[in-house]
Amino acid sequence: MVTHLYPEERRSATVLFADVQGFTGLAEQLDYETVSDLIKDIWSRLDAVIEDAGGYIDKHMGDGVMAVWGAPYASDRDAEKAVHAALALIESLNDYARKSKIHDTEKLNLRVGVNSGEVFAGYVGTKNEYTVIGDTVNVAARLEQAAEPGTTIVGEATGQLIRNIFEIKELSPIQAKGKTEPIKAYKIIGTRSSASKITYESLDKLETHMVGRDNEMSRLRIFFEQSLTSIIPTLILVTGEVGIGKSRLLMEFSQKLQLDYPDAQVVTTRALAQTSRVPYHIWRLILFRRFGLLEDALNEQNRRAFEQEINLLWNERSSGTAAAEVVYVMGRLIGFDFKQDERNLRHANTVEEEFDNISDLTRELLYRLSLKGPLVILIDDLQWADKESLNLLYSLVKPGIEPLPIMILGGTRLILLKDYPQWWGASHITTLGPVAMNAAMVAKAYPDLKSLPDHILEELASRAEGNPYFMEEIVKGLVRSGLDEIKATPDETISRIQSQIPESLRAMLQARLDNLTRESRTVALMASVVGRVFWVGALKVIARANTGTGTLTVMPEQVIDRLLQDGLRQLVRAEMAFPRAGSKFSDQQEYIFKNSYLRDVAYSMIPHRSRTTYHRVVAEWLSKFEGTSYKVMAAEHFEKSGEFSSAADQYEKALEMANTRRSLGEIEILKSRTQAARDAGTKAKENG
Repeated sequence: MVTHLYPEERRSATVLFADVQGFTGLAEQLDYETVSDLIKDIWSRLDAVIEDAGGYIDKHMGDGVMAVWGAPYASDRDAEKAVHAALALIESLNDYARKSKIHDTEKLNLRVGVNSGEVFAGYVGTKNEYTVIGDTVNVAARLEQAAEPGTTIVGEATGQLIRNIFEIKELSPIQAKGKTEPIKAYKIIGTRSSASKITYESLDKLETHMVGRDNEMSRLRIFFEQSLTSIIPTLILVTGEVGIGKSRLLMEFSQKLQLDYPDAQVVTTRALAQTSRVPYHIWRLILFRRFGLLEDALNEQNRRAFEQEINLLWNERSSGTAAAEVVYVMGRLIGFDFKQDERNLRHANTVEEEFDNISDLTRELLYRLSLKGPLVILIDDLQWADKESLNLLYSLVKPGIEPLPIMILGGTRLILLKDYPQWWGASHITTLGPVAMNAAMVAKAYPDLKSLPDHILEELASRAEGNPYFMEEIVKGLVRSGLDEIKATPDETISRIQSQIPESLRAMLQARLDNLTRESRTVALMASVVGRVFWVGALKVIARANTGTGTLTVMPEQVIDRLLQDGLRQLVRAEMAFPRAGSKFSDQQEYIFKNSYLRDVAYSMIPHRSRTTYHRVVAEWLSKFEGTSYKVMAAEHFEKSGEFSSAADQYEKALEMANTRRSLGEIEILKSRTQAARDAGTKAKENG
């Protein structure tokens, strides 16, 4: 097996093409030896510029060069570095032409094209040369061909990444061969006098305080106080861009509320993309956590505990609804089997009737809970919630027979409101904007930095662009470097900050992954196949299935456990993933990525040809566990591996469980998914 220096993978990169104009005509006038000396002089200068800017020289092509930033390793400012290099290349050639003693070299000019986007990094040719390929590369070449001598043109993606650093001018779209749509292009005018960027690093522990969100905290407090006397639930949605602090605000509000209101019942949970198709999954989590049940343990002990909690609530205040009906209906919603207790209970005849019954009983259950103290339900990443949970949530925000003075607080991306526009009128929207940071606020947010000079704190504030998540990562990088070093060399500290600024969240997280050891990076990429939440057992089956032909390191069977433990330990130390509280290293030990974007970036780096195998073995591993959630997740992994027949089998097993619980809405959904998987399999066979 060939051992490669760099892994083959999909990456986010910035590609530069530069071509010397006028060289061919000049070479015709010169002796071959003089031409050889000229070529050596020019490319020794230009190559040095590229390498000094952190670029990887991919290849030379006659009078031109191709260079890459972001592969084989990502830095924090790939697009910015590439454009700086482009301007420096032009100036370097101009300087050479002015000073050269060779006649007519002043006629030489350089034109440059730069483009950013996804590429595939791998090996080609008989010499197994490392290179990047893809549309991003092709567009960069087209931009270079369209540039005037002595100028740099960048593509749309690069323009968006560097517009705060450079003055740019939008050009007429470029018609390029092989492209159905014209290419948006921008000419680089020069460097702005001031600019702000962001960076990312990591550390084991860091004391932080939320700053700049007093108004938002006060507003949430007002909504909570209003909810105490409201007849319908008070629904608040906190929205904002990636890293703007939605999760932190929800966490801080939850903690403050429980300090000020000791009797408050605060139930917190988080939606996950990988369970977004599991019916009522969010409400299952809410009920499990409110009643202290062991998550995903559908055993007799949990069943009895749930039944006991419901009976206690109903005995405290009688009503027309029997506790047995609540136990039966809501228990089935969770996933418990109450078939032996259903003889004397009424059953829904349609999906709509079942949903209405669930909604009515959920309302009554929450009302009874609210009598025990202020009730707050907090759901983060609400955009990933399953449709059935969202519909149930929306059904509660209407007047009912009994008042329902509770607060429901969700953190979400705006895509939720695009998919469910009716929520605009049913909820209070709090949109988080950038935090106006200054030196004092940085010192308050991060006590470890309070002794640093103000000009460093101001630099930190400006570079974070008001994004608390980015600010946290910048600070972690500085603390990791050592505060004593920072105090002694403030100018070098600012230089370090500037050199580690990522141009986008994707580039930032890719840079973080590249900073890991190869083994821990392998574990992160393997975990991304499973989902934001992943298990050690799933990592083991991926490791055993790995051939090493793609981005992942081959792990000998005898050292898999040790390498996984070491890799997971490093991910936790880097605050890229966290273990479930109280779990120990075992096949079922559960971890979660710090955020969904980190998982998405890691997953995007895995070659498509490798994903099929990894999804298949994860599906086989998940299929061994009982429970609707596991069966649905196994089916989805089988679908991603192209094994639609196996996916349909898993959906059918989930369907059997739903039939046992007589969960009509779930039955209808799973029937549809089973048939869709069968149809996809038939179509795949027809297409060969």
